[in-house]
Parts: sequence; structure tokens; C-alpha cells
Amino acid sequence: MNKIKKIGIFILAASLLPNFVFAKGFVRQNNFMNKSGVEKRDELKRWQASMNLPVTGIINEKTKEALYTENYEAYDMITNPPTKGKWIAINKSRRILTMYIGDKSLGKYPVTLGTNATPTPSAKGKIQNMHKNPAWGGMNGKYQPAKADDPNNPLGERWMGLNITGANGYGIHGNIKPNQIGGYYSNGCIRMFNYDVENYVFPNMYVGAPVWIGTDDELESWGVYQYSRIKKEEVSPPAKQKPKEEKKPAEENPTQSIEKIPAQDLLEF
Repeated sequence: MNKIKKIGIFILAASLLPNFVFAKGFVRQNNFMNKSGVEKRDELKRWQASMNLPVTGIINEKTKEALYTENYEAYDMITNPPTKGKWIAINKSRRILTMYIGDKSLGKYPVTLGTNATPTPSAKGKIQNMHKNPAWGGMNGKYQPAKADDPNNPLGERWMGLNITGANGYGIHGNIKPNQIGGYYSNGCIRMFNYDVENYVFPNMYVGAPVWIGTDDELESWGVYQYSRIKKEEVSPPAKQKPKEEKKPAEENPTQSIEKIPAQDLLEF
């Protein structure tokens, strides 16, 4: 009977062990660790974007640091927003589209950007047109045009054309190659996961909304700071110490001083 009890206790302890070990370590809230395959990859890219991390779809060292470090912070600071309303900033260094209202972030989404040969331009532009189920012209004969709702239409189901000085034909849209999100694969346009652009960005945007596109350095020069880092320890200022009171030497009584001198050394005047 005692042997059976011991076996039962051992089995119970073994079943609780994984939970005990997991509870001891910190893991930041996420939506990808319980997924697998393509779904896990896509959710990881969304999580990286939400943490201002370069979007890769890979759990690299920087991602591990953000995932397992409790005193890690990710936040934006906007010093000079172009409007008090809604607008977009696209970080070319990290492959992240951020939607703002004034200086507050409304959401962050992973994107595909242009290749070295066909780069996404850095600029301060605006949305000049918006279309659901757009047709695609094939870039003036470079590719086979695609009709609306065509599964081979690279624009997906949403298009937001951009007004950029000195550049034409660029826009924010859906995609038919979700595996490329987080990389540099497009002809210069900004591609998004179809679900993200259809449900979050497109419904919140409007013709005339500002769109800023740039690298980390360019965005910072415009007053857009996107931080992702371990929190700096706050150093408390040293406590002020009261100055020590210097003890004044006791004043000698002149008479006593004189009396200490041998009588024979005293001079008469």
C-alpha cells in the first residue's frame, strides 16, 4: 500500500514539474508560441512589429531578448506629428507600418518593401486614393494585368495610392505572397497581410491622410522615435549629507597661557 502511495506521489510531482519550471522564467505575452507552421510564422512577424523589432519571422537573439526579458520596453515618441488625426509612418529599417492618431500609436503591422533595384522611396506623402477590390494594370506592360478579385492580383483586396513628390504608382496594399512579409521583395509598394490591411488600416484611413516613409535615421530626423530596448536602470541621486560641523578649538585664556611659561622667560616692559 505504501509503495502505491509513493508511486502516486511521484507521478503527481512529475506532472507538476513542467509548470513549476515554466513559472520560474519570464515569457512576454504573445500569440505565436502556441501556434505552428505558417500561422506561427505570421503571428511572430506581427509580434515583432508590435515590439518595434525588425520583422524577420525568425526567433533571433533580439527577439529572444524582448521575449524573455521582463524589464524590456517598446514604445514610440512623436515630437512633431503631421496631424492630430490619423496618419501612417512606415519604418524601412524594421519593415513596420505604424498607424497613429496624433502622437499615439493605434497599431503596428509587418510589411514587405521594395528591393534594392526597385526601392520604396523615402518621403513625406499623403493618401490620394483608396479602392476595394482593385484591378491591377501590370505596371505599364511589365506584367500581365489582373482584374479585380483575381487570385493572381498582387494588390490583394485593398489599395491606398500615395501622392509622393517626384514618384508615381506607389501604394499600400494587400498581397498574394504572405511568406514575403517582413522582407524586401516588392517593386516599391508597401505590401501588408490581407487581414491587417482589410480590417485595421484601410477602415481607419482617409484620402489626404499623411504617410511618412523612411529609415530609422530619417524618421528620427522628422521626430518619430520607435524604441525597443532593455529599460535603463534609474540611478537614484546620492543622498545629501549634512556637512560635518567642525569643532572650533577651545580658546585659550591668555592668563593661562602666560602662566604656562616659566617665570624666568617672562619679559618685563
